[in-house]
Amino acid sequence: MSARMMRALGAFLSLTACSYDFERSSEVTDRRILAVQVDPPELAAGAPIPDSLQARALVVDPADPLAIAEVRWSSCMRPARAAVQGGRAENTRCPEDEGTVLHASGSTSIESVSQRIPVSGDVPGMLAAAEGQPAPHIHVQLEVDSEKGPLVAVKQVTVTKSLPEGQEPNRNPVLQGLKLDGTDWLPDEPRVITYGDCPEERKKEVVGEDDNLVKVCEHDLEPIFDEAELQFYEERGFTGELELQRERLRFAWFSTAGSFRQGVTRSFDPRDPTPNNVGPQNKFREPPTRTERATLWVVVRDGRGGITWTRREVIFQ
Repeated sequence: MSARMMRALGAFLSLTACSYDFERSSEVTDRRILAVQVDPPELAAGAPIPDSLQARALVVDPADPLAIAEVRWSSCMRPARAAVQGGRAENTRCPEDEGTVLHASGSTSIESVSQRIPVSGDVPGMLAAAEGQPAPHIHVQLEVDSEKGPLVAVKQVTVTKSLPEGQEPNRNPVLQGLKLDGTDWLPDEPRVITYGDCPEERKKEVVGEDDNLVKVCEHDLEPIFDEAELQFYEERGFTGELELQRERLRFAWFSTAGSFRQGVTRSFDPRDPTPNNVGPQNKFREPPTRTERATLWVVVRDGRGGITWTRREVIFQ
């Protein structure tokens, strides 16, 4: 399997859950863990090793955004991808044995799910060990109770023995802002929209509650980030040879009401000739029936373990 396909598989497997009952992955109808961030996302030989990692999670629940839930944080060391035997996926849950460490368990608001995860004292020794065998990675596991059963998310922290010369350990991406219909959309300022008020050419058909097609307004979304801040790294390219590449961000869009033209968008890649390579912008379509408000999230991944997100709110009048 190619490195590119393995990365795609890793991204797919990095979040697992037991009760995601929804029609579209971008439509949030019940409690979900949308993302887990660990800072830093990579530990590497030659760079300072922190005593602990800062983990935080994007847990959402449209029915009760400030709900109190039982939350458990744990971690374990798992074999690196190259050392995995028997076809085990790299981002599996931590085993229920003495190798898994429970860091916290208790009630907390889903609005502020976070935890400091101590770095095992074995990590420096693993990084200093002789080459030939990849160091095990750290898996940070979050469990959140819900009405339909526990939700579980696993976030891998890469432990790298040797980085190419000049390459820094991965860091989480930075999203500088978001624009709605060409103007800045600040996180603490809900955008008021007059429902259905737009030129006819900006209306699109969506499926209504009675399965009939309904025309709704479509709004432009544009994430703002600094291309110069994207990191360079070595990875096998289309030819199979190691190449110096720049991160390409992936944007996953979610909403409690309304829909998106695309559930996932990506930053422009000059090497990609496909027609979908148009950049990270997206379209938000109003819900088929007017609702009071909608909450939107965009989760940003760099394809190497780095992740961040932001939240916005729309009020329909």
